[in-house]
Amino acid sequence: MKWIVNSEEMKMLDRNTIEHFKVPSIVLMERAALCFVEEVAKRVPCGHILAVCGNGNNGADGLAAARLFFQRGYKVTVVQAGDNGKRSKENQLQRDILAQYGIHITEQLPSVQHFDAVIDALFGIGLSRAPAGTYAEWILAMNAYSGFKAAIDMPSGVSSDNAKAYDPAFAADLTVTFACQKAGQLLYPGRMLCGELVTAQIGITDDSWLDQKPSGFTLELSDLKKIPQRHPRGNKGTFGHVLAVAGSENMAGAALFCAQAAYCTGCGLVKIYTAQANREILQSTLPEAIVSVYTNQPSASSLDEALEWADTIILGPGIGQDQAALQIVAQVMQQAAVPLIVDADALNILAKNLDLLQDVRAPLIITPHLGEMARLCGQTTKQLQQTMRAAAEQFAEKYRLTCVLKDAATVTAGAFGTSFHVSGCSAMAKGGSGDVLAGIIAGLAAQGMEPEAAAHTGVFVHGLSGSYAAKIKGSYSVLARDIIDAIGHVMELSKNTEEGAVL
Repeated sequence: MKWIVNSEEMKMLDRNTIEHFKVPSIVLMERAALCFVEEVAKRVPCGHILAVCGNGNNGADGLAAARLFFQRGYKVTVVQAGDNGKRSKENQLQRDILAQYGIHITEQLPSVQHFDAVIDALFGIGLSRAPAGTYAEWILAMNAYSGFKAAIDMPSGVSSDNAKAYDPAFAADLTVTFACQKAGQLLYPGRMLCGELVTAQIGITDDSWLDQKPSGFTLELSDLKKIPQRHPRGNKGTFGHVLAVAGSENMAGAALFCAQAAYCTGCGLVKIYTAQANREILQSTLPEAIVSVYTNQPSASSLDEALEWADTIILGPGIGQDQAALQIVAQVMQQAAVPLIVDADALNILAKNLDLLQDVRAPLIITPHLGEMARLCGQTTKQLQQTMRAAAEQFAEKYRLTCVLKDAATVTAGAFGTSFHVSGCSAMAKGGSGDVLAGIIAGLAAQGMEPEAAAHTGVFVHGLSGSYAAKIKGSYSVLARDIIDAIGHVMELSKNTEEGAVL
């Protein structure tokens, strides 16, 4: 597990390292500059460097980097805005050092249109509004220069907290960040503007949290060890029962995918409660499943029986949004007493009946994509794209649930914290992929994994499975069934989590 921080948390870590552990700020700065230079030098081994620096400590990092490039034999042009009265003492110290080395600092961007590397050291992680005036002009010009683009800590014009890309924003080929990755580097659109992301360790360790708790994290391969291991004397009861309340007429695929994914994640038995029209399809394509059907109207008693049987419940994939579906959702929400994963059509029903969320007894996980979340929150998709983390966290806290907010980079928020998932790829953007995710989470929870942990881990497993499928099938041709086929490979990594075993 790696911690993911926002700007305030990063400033706290920096401050605690300096004030509590007595590590001089200039030492951290020199290490940051050295790490940055080494990463750029791997990609641009020689040539002419343009370093554009602000007046804060990010700018000081840039000044220090310029000096290190100069000492390595690069030609260096350094540009910095005039003193606005806010120049930090570290920034002034780095200016003085450059002066002693005879490195000139100018306040005007050069007219030359090509540099071997353009270094952005204007704002770092502290930006909270759109760049304006000279800084905006400089960012536009920096983007227009030809040559390799590299940002120190954060591309200027991108929020480190929510990934919002202001106008203008620096478009980096490489971003070297320090100590911890920032949320704005993992979410879109900020993630695209970071280019390749490298995290450099400069001496700020987990000790610097002191008595604080990180609010964000991302999972690593070693976290797969937390998946329950298979007991050698286990049976289908040992590994749990998943009930999939899924599928309506012409929507058998949704039921099939979530049920199949739950099986492939390791649960012992799956029952599908679905419309009569799906019986033949499901029994022929997934004979391992128990199929319980209803005709025109669902039977409350048969659904009650299925709910009592289940260790974990999936509610919603492909059930439709008619009166029968509303009846099913209301009954499950009111009576479920085991972990409940709510997806797809059930979410759209809940958006019109939010009162159903008030009295849920079961541990609840919802898995909306941005459109479904927009309906739940009464916002637009565009608004949510700018506030994914906040939206997921606020909804999770308000309704005491775990919210898996799905996008190219998924955010999962719950009582434990907020995880950021970047393990998947665009090959997964196909119908049925979300049904597979619901099945994976349910399969993990049915085997005894704590429900919120199952949500965080399930998204990670889902992404790894998609990436593995893309390696085999290519980025264009992956189907939901291919993601399911890859789950077994990823689950085996819970036994062997060496980096070389990933894909």
